[in-house]
Amino acid sequence: MNTIFHQTVKIIQNELAAENTWRVRLASKEIAESVKPGQFCMLRIPGVRAPLLGRPLAIFRAEEGAVDVVYAVVGHGTEQLSRLLPGQEMEIWGPLGNGFRLDADPEKWPMRPLLVGGGIGQTPMYLLAREFLKQPKTEKVTFVWGCRNAGSFACLEDLEALAAQYPGRMEIRLATDDGSRGHHGFVTELEKECIASEQLHAGNACVYACGPEVMLKNVAKIAASAGLECQVSLETPMACGMGICFTCVTKCKDSEAPEGWDYCRTCTEGPVFDAKKLLWD
Repeated sequence: MNTIFHQTVKIIQNELAAENTWRVRLASKEIAESVKPGQFCMLRIPGVRAPLLGRPLAIFRAEEGAVDVVYAVVGHGTEQLSRLLPGQEMEIWGPLGNGFRLDADPEKWPMRPLLVGGGIGQTPMYLLAREFLKQPKTEKVTFVWGCRNAGSFACLEDLEALAAQYPGRMEIRLATDDGSRGHHGFVTELEKECIASEQLHAGNACVYACGPEVMLKNVAKIAASAGLECQVSLETPMACGMGICFTCVTKCKDSEAPEGWDYCRTCTEGPVFDAKKLLWD
C-alpha cells in the first residue's frame, strides 16, 4: 500500500487558469515525489467548519517539491479555496486512490496511447502523458480534449509545452461544443477519428479517459468497438477519500455477487477503473 501523507502546507500559487477554473500550487515534497498518474488528493482549508469535509481533486503536475491541483469552482468549498492567497495554508492528504494501471515493465506499455479528456478531465493527463513520453518505446501520445468553449481549456499551455519537449511524439486535438476552437462537436468524435486515422488497434494502443460519466460511457463504447482496452477515471463526489464512508460507490460487475454486480469504492478501488468492469447505468 502506498504511503498517504497528511500535511498542512503553504500555498505557493493560486490563480485563475480558465473560465471558472483555478490552479493551486502547494508545497509538498513528499506527495510530489510519490504521486502516480491518475491519483488524487483531498484539500481542506484549516480551521474552517463549513464545509467541514475536504474536496477530492486530481493532481495535475508534481515536480520541484510541489503539486499543482486544477479545480473548477462549483460550490461553497471550491469558492472558498479560490480566494486563498500565496503564503496561506492548506490541509492536504494524499496521494490517494489507484491511478492508471501501467505494467511494471514499460516494454509492455502501448506504443500509441490515446488519452481522452472532457472538461476538467485533463487534470490527470499531464502526468500520464509525461510518463509515456519518457519511454523510448512510445511512438506517439495523442490527447483529445473537449470543452464547452475556447475559454474553458485550463492549463493547455502546460500540455503544449510538454508536447514541444518531445517533437513529433505528442499531438493535442481540441473540440468545443460551440465550435469556438478546434473541432465543432463532441470529443468522442475526435476519438473515433483518431482510432481510424492513427490505425490504432489492440496491438499498439489503449484508451485512457477522464471526464463526465456520460462521456466516459461513450468513450468506452467506442474503444470496445475498436477492440481497444480502456481505462476511465471517474469524477465521483467523495466525503472521506479513504474508503471509510462508502459515499462514493459505483456499480461494478462481479460474477460472484448474487445480482452479478457489487459496489466499488471510487476513492480506494478507483478512481481509475477498467471500463469493462463498470456497470454503466
